[in-house]
Amino acid sequence: MNEDEELLARIQARLGTLVTDAARTGPRRLVLHVVPEAAKEVVRVLRDELGCRHLSAINGFDTGDAIEVMYHMSRGGCVVSVHAPLPRASPKIATVTDLLPSANLYEREVRDLLGVEFEGHPDPRRLMLYEDWPEGEHPLRKDWKPKPRGGEADA
Repeated sequence: MNEDEELLARIQARLGTLVTDAARTGPRRLVLHVVPEAAKEVVRVLRDELGCRHLSAINGFDTGDAIEVMYHMSRGGCVVSVHAPLPRASPKIATVTDLLPSANLYEREVRDLLGVEFEGHPDPRRLMLYEDWPEGEHPLRKDWKPKPRGGEADA
C-alpha cells in the first residue's frame, strides 16, 4: 500500500459516515465528498489527526444544481480536496477561519464570486469586487448576467 492509499484508508476509518464518497483520483491526489454540515469537522480531523496542516486553497464552482465549495489541504506532497455541495438558493457553510486562519481571504473570495455565506466568518467584507458592487450579483455563477453600469448602453 503506498502513502496515498494508506492516508485514504486512515481517512475512511476515522471519518466514516462523515464522508459520503472518497477516492484516489491520481498520484498524490485524494478527493472527499461531504455533506456541508460535516465539512468543518472533516477539515479539523484532517488537520489535527491526519497531518494535513497546510491549506493551499478554498475555491468553489457552480455545478448548475449546487454551489460546491472545495477545501484543498496537503500533507507532504499529497493533496486532499474536501468537496461540499451547497444549495444554490441559500449557500451557507460554517467558516473554518477559527481552525485555519489562512482561510480568511479564501472564504471572502468565494463569498464575493459565488455568494457563499461562511457562517461565523470574522471579517466578511468584500475582497475581489469593488465596494459598490450590487448585492446578490456573483460573477462566477452560471446564471449571472452583467448589467450595464453607469454610462454603458443596453446591448
